[in-house]
Amino acid sequence: MRSQRTAARLTPALVAVLCGGLGAGPATGDDDWAFDTSGAQETWSSDYELTLQLIREREQLFAPLAASWDGGDRAGRSAAELRLDLQLRCSASPCKGTRLVLKPRLALGDDDRPAAMPDPQPDWLAEGYLLREFDGGTRVGAGKRLLGWGPSLLYSPSNRLFPDNGAVTPRRDVPGKPMAFASTDLSPRGRANLLLADPRLDEVAGLDSGGAFSLARAEWNWVEGRIATLGAVAAGGGGFRPYVGGYYQLGLGEAWTLGFEAATSRGYADTVAGAPALAQNEERWRWDGVFNLRYGAASGAETGLELIYNGYAQSDAERLDPALAALPSAGRGPSRNRPLHPFVQRRYALLQTTWPKLFGDRRWGLTARLLQGLDGASTSGFTELSYSPGDAATVYLGLSRSRSGKALEMSQPVTRSAYLALDAFF
Repeated sequence: MRSQRTAARLTPALVAVLCGGLGAGPATGDDDWAFDTSGAQETWSSDYELTLQLIREREQLFAPLAASWDGGDRAGRSAAELRLDLQLRCSASPCKGTRLVLKPRLALGDDDRPAAMPDPQPDWLAEGYLLREFDGGTRVGAGKRLLGWGPSLLYSPSNRLFPDNGAVTPRRDVPGKPMAFASTDLSPRGRANLLLADPRLDEVAGLDSGGAFSLARAEWNWVEGRIATLGAVAAGGGGFRPYVGGYYQLGLGEAWTLGFEAATSRGYADTVAGAPALAQNEERWRWDGVFNLRYGAASGAETGLELIYNGYAQSDAERLDPALAALPSAGRGPSRNRPLHPFVQRRYALLQTTWPKLFGDRRWGLTARLLQGLDGASTSGFTELSYSPGDAATVYLGLSRSRSGKALEMSQPVTRSAYLALDAFF
């Protein structure tokens, strides 16, 4: 643990040197990483957040997976992770409009889970990209970046580049992927986005996972009267078949929100010539989508009900194959995934609620989720309780449990899990 303590001392010092030399501004907490440049002639401003996470997790494995290794049906991991989120922004010529984002990670841990399960070790660089904004609102950039959009609660059908949006395992980082990207205004309400990325796909027998992934997305927003968002997506490559999709979100008064998102393609991924085709890759048009209704209270609490349809469902034989059914889209690490649809069944119902001020106290928080398979007997539940004794730390207790019938047993490799985590903010 000496290296962990050394890193915790050295990294704030490094940040202080960088920010002191570049003219640090106060942190704002905005998602767009705003900077205070009102009182400075300085060319550069900066913002950073330093977090140390300690976590201990225990899992109970389903019988077939437990029998494949000598650890029995119990597994676990312990980890200490130092996360630095740093952004530098230029506000004067010649670099005006330039933004540099760096999110390095340093982790130490012990993991005694089976090798067949994904490696939770974070990338040493979760995100790192350079972005330049020109007069008129056009932006171009390149580097390792995480992108998301749409109204879905758990899985975004139109975003096959990032099937894991962090909702399933909220205490773990979701790293970005290498890409070049650009965006520009289409109208006062609309904006177009383009990207060319390395999808970082792990190999699956019989599937082609090579090549680059390209995507074009347009989004329009209305804020007068009822708030609404409309988006359209066209993408494909890098192992994925070409697909088109879209999303729509509409505010119904002050508390209710209606959302819909879907995508369609002639098969999900590319099958290598001569290899047996998976059910999801048969060359006929299929689609997947979500429909949800959310209620947001004045306290910040939100409850949502979502119906999920997966036209790329696995066949009965594929559900009995652990290489396909167990964590289908999870690659060997958090920055990688496989060209397999993340859901096994065809229909699901999701109920999710978030209470940032549990008991009316901002120190307490609760997130709970129940995912019910509607085609076969399968249930996955997750609950996380958080408590902040002060502004500098938060403690999390997470519990999950999964159940399924014999036909879907392979799709539930972890039947129970629990973790205790501490986030310390510097």
